[in-house]
Amino acid sequence: MRIIKKLMKMKKTLVSMLAIALFAGSLSLSAQTTDVKAPKNSILSGQQQVMIDKKPSPLPIIDESNVMWKKTVIREIDFRQKINQVFYYPINPTEDWRNFITVIYDGIMSGDITAYRVENNIDDMVTPLTLADFEKENTKIGDPPVIWKDGEEVPNEISFKDRMINVSRMRIKEDWYFDKKLSQFLVRIIAIGPLVVEEDGLSQVCWIPYEDSREVLANALAFNRNNSAQRRTYDEILQKRIFDSYIVKEENVYDRYINSYAFNIDALYESERIKNEMFDFEQSLWEY
Repeated sequence: MRIIKKLMKMKKTLVSMLAIALFAGSLSLSAQTTDVKAPKNSILSGQQQVMIDKKPSPLPIIDESNVMWKKTVIREIDFRQKINQVFYYPINPTEDWRNFITVIYDGIMSGDITAYRVENNIDDMVTPLTLADFEKENTKIGDPPVIWKDGEEVPNEISFKDRMINVSRMRIKEDWYFDKKLSQFLVRIIAIGPLVVEEDGLSQVCWIPYEDSREVLANALAFNRNNSAQRRTYDEILQKRIFDSYIVKEENVYDRYINSYAFNIDALYESERIKNEMFDFEQSLWEY
């Protein structure tokens, strides 16, 4: 009888020890799963890949009395060109890498960037848009125009966020000028205008003042196809002019775009003519 009692007591002790061991093991496993160290996706640390509070380089101060010549032109950047693909990709944003229009849209939504309405007859920034106005003016009615939702017909509205993938071009309004004090032929970007390219044509989203948006662009990394350890920002790409473009308008008495009087190959010839005209003007300022 004593032997049976001892065996029963030993059995209870073993069961208790086994339960304690299992409980301790579960705690250890839980600690391992919750305290697991995140794997590195690159040899570069997060601090090297993500730029925080990067300030844009200051622009030269323009003394209007020293500007002896100026011409305003509007260029168009086509994101389909290889050198310009950095503006279009990635389609799906990552933690430290967004395409250009996503950066602009996030800046508008956060209030860091003010968008201006595209006026009918002028290319100036006159009317600022509230967030509600921006969303309303850039919401499109799809095909079909109405859909069934929750048992009733509602307008088939496509918001700008859903249309951002179709932003594949961008206009840049810039002033070329000659500073007689510095004896330099310089350029200053004035505004940026994203363009939505869809089946029914091309439409400009808004005008973005470049100088006011530089803080946002200077903290947005872009892909560097030649060296991923040297990450550029969109502000640096625009300032260093690491893009290809063609002129679509020069300031003129008729205030018209090139495509209103020249078409197809003739429009490209006209664009080149304007570019060469500015180049020849700069060269003619000097004697050799």
